[in-house]
Amino acid sequence: MVDAGVRLEADQINVRFGGHVAVTDVSLQVRAGRITGLIGPNGAGKTTTFNALCGLQRTTRGRVRMDGTDVTSLAPHQRARRGLGRTFQRLETFALLTVRENVLAGAEFRQRGADRSITPDDLTDSLLDRLGLGDVADDRVDSLPTGRARLVEVARALANQPRTLLLDEPSSGLNEVETEELGTVLRSLAADGLAVLMVEHDMSLVMGSCQDIYVLDFGRIIASGGPAEIQADPAVRAAYLGADDVETGPESGPPPTLAATPARPVAHRSHEVTGLPALQVRDLRAGYGDFDVIDGVSFDVETGEVFALLGPNGAGKTTTLKVIAGLVEASSGTVAVCGRSVLGAGADALARAGLCLVPEGRGIFPNLTVAENLWMATYAGVSRAEIESRAFVRFPRLADRRSQLAGTLSGGEQQMLAMARSLATEPALLVLDELSMGLAPIIVAELYEQVAEIAAAGMSILVVEQFAHEVLGVADAAAIMLHGRVARVGPPEEIAEELEAAYLSGATTLQ
Repeated sequence: MVDAGVRLEADQINVRFGGHVAVTDVSLQVRAGRITGLIGPNGAGKTTTFNALCGLQRTTRGRVRMDGTDVTSLAPHQRARRGLGRTFQRLETFALLTVRENVLAGAEFRQRGADRSITPDDLTDSLLDRLGLGDVADDRVDSLPTGRARLVEVARALANQPRTLLLDEPSSGLNEVETEELGTVLRSLAADGLAVLMVEHDMSLVMGSCQDIYVLDFGRIIASGGPAEIQADPAVRAAYLGADDVETGPESGPPPTLAATPARPVAHRSHEVTGLPALQVRDLRAGYGDFDVIDGVSFDVETGEVFALLGPNGAGKTTTLKVIAGLVEASSGTVAVCGRSVLGAGADALARAGLCLVPEGRGIFPNLTVAENLWMATYAGVSRAEIESRAFVRFPRLADRRSQLAGTLSGGEQQMLAMARSLATEPALLVLDELSMGLAPIIVAELYEQVAEIAAAGMSILVVEQFAHEVLGVADAAAIMLHGRVARVGPPEEIAEELEAAYLSGATTLQ
């Protein structure tokens, strides 16, 4: 029997890319009058699941239903005509048109069978008023701040009079005030009977707006329930924070807090730290086009120190790293390496100055062998033999795969190769971006054992990471980023106490 309240349903859907299974047996329901959240750490499969529901991604198994009808074989535009609307993570508005013209475009092309008792003009005026856009109705969208432009996209989607609205990272680029305003609008829409599914990284929006939440990790649903249940679920805490040895069975008892989890013994630097910091970041601001991503970021990485920059998805961590590494232009602020200003320097100049970035996604050359990847570091004046010797001593597994194509290595081995190549240059500052991304916890633990050994030798390391448990075991100092700002800097044990609130509710109590 079909549940009349279920507007959109995934039933055991699977998605495969070649030999890689990205989504496995995912089932979820989006109900009328409720906001449903789909969350999970980086690489969990959220976007793939979202696209499968919209029809942009073909499923290899399972069914997608709308109002009880199987729509698995329908194209995106056919699902839209049946009452499915969506927005995009990247703003997809008509930038050179006014706000009114953007919404009117949606109203003019709303689906067949919709309520035609209201004219497109009247529908547009009604939506502009409801979403608080009346005062900018005649302004071009490219003149608006990001928060209001997001509302224009929502209004245009609503102009098609959908029964179910799918939102892909709707808070991306919004500040706290704009996020709160968006949450108010979404709750009002749901109260009128709209079914809403939201893929979102901002936990303050998710926990404050969603009645139902599904959590993905490694392509599988690991938990579902209300906000309180999700925040207390040990499997969710493990997925976001990386706490190991967490039992999820009925006899497991209360889950341990991150602060209570003992850190792995580490041979921390015993030498006296003197001189200028390895890295100084002051009042850094940057974004992408009209998106302001980081705002007033400041912190220091002392010489010989491991500094962990932590925070949930979308906090601005990777953008901060890209500005430091010369890959994204800052709008203001300063960056200094060993006392020397480097803001605006090219990535190649920064590498020669001693800053080496291991990027998210590893950055190896997949069609070259392990040895050939390592040889790329000879620009620093180190011989091939010396580079290989250093790499294979630290990562013996790579020696066994010296002639193997890098693209055929496991994810953990590719990360080892990226680190080995970076270390061959003996950088003044090693920067690691999301070392754990896409890797099993046991591999993450192995990699951080290597980080601990590198740190013990006195190298300055900046680590940006979501999988917090392992990195806090090797860090000397840590910071939490939220909404593009550094919310707290302090010793690892103090930061650990704040992480659950930061990751699972989008807030930190320390200022």
